[in-house]
Amino acid sequence: MKGLRHKRSLKALCLQVADSSIVIWGELLGFLDFLRMLFRTIGRTARHPLRVKWRTIFYYMDSCGSDATPIIALLGLLIGVILAFQAIVQLSRYGVDNFVVNLVGTVIVTELAPLVTAVVLAGRTGSSFASELGLMKSREELDAMVTLGLDVGRFEIVPKVIALIFVMPGLTIISDVCGIVGGMLIVCSMLNTSIAEYLSKTFEVIQPVDLTQGLVKSMFFAVIVGAVGCWKGISADRDAQGVGRATTGAVVMSIFLIVVSDAAMTALFSFVS
Repeated sequence: MKGLRHKRSLKALCLQVADSSIVIWGELLGFLDFLRMLFRTIGRTARHPLRVKWRTIFYYMDSCGSDATPIIALLGLLIGVILAFQAIVQLSRYGVDNFVVNLVGTVIVTELAPLVTAVVLAGRTGSSFASELGLMKSREELDAMVTLGLDVGRFEIVPKVIALIFVMPGLTIISDVCGIVGGMLIVCSMLNTSIAEYLSKTFEVIQPVDLTQGLVKSMFFAVIVGAVGCWKGISADRDAQGVGRATTGAVVMSIFLIVVSDAAMTALFSFVS
């Protein structure tokens, strides 16, 4: 009896893994097809810039950028404080606490600031895109646009993605500055380092390639957040539960792809440099 139960549970586990793999593979293919459509639409838009809905882009830049600045700045400051404090505690054990500035500046600019900014916008902006497009689909507004011969990608998707590409690097720089300031507060108070000395070491440590790496990552993350949010929105079911599932799925998938792509790009930059 126990052996039969074990076989049944093993069979159920294998079926569950197979079903999950099929679902993941189907979502991956659907997302790649959406990316192909998105890049093709962006290419047509780039060839005809006068057709771009700049007013819509500026609206999303304001809602995605200006409204997110306070939380990005606060998180950047707190991350700088935490990183500097932990670095002082750990490095002081080996008598190399003078390298805290090097650690804080490099890690924040190349890794933490772009990653935290992208995660915040995935939860804030990506979910907003998914719920907005999902609600439009449930109200049949997207179907009405198609019936009128309007390009949904050009009017509803491309402005959102372009706005995020413009906004994300600026928010990353704000997070960089606030993180460095947060580290300065801890270092100057615990290591008796002057502000001038801290800033001098920071500007000496942070190279242009480090800042470029962070900004390139942020632009790539912007494409991920915008594309996933829009794709989940237009593929949502036509009911309230479908919109909710699309919103949740957009956040989860965006964060997953952000972390995976961050690891891949970090390895690539390390190999190149």
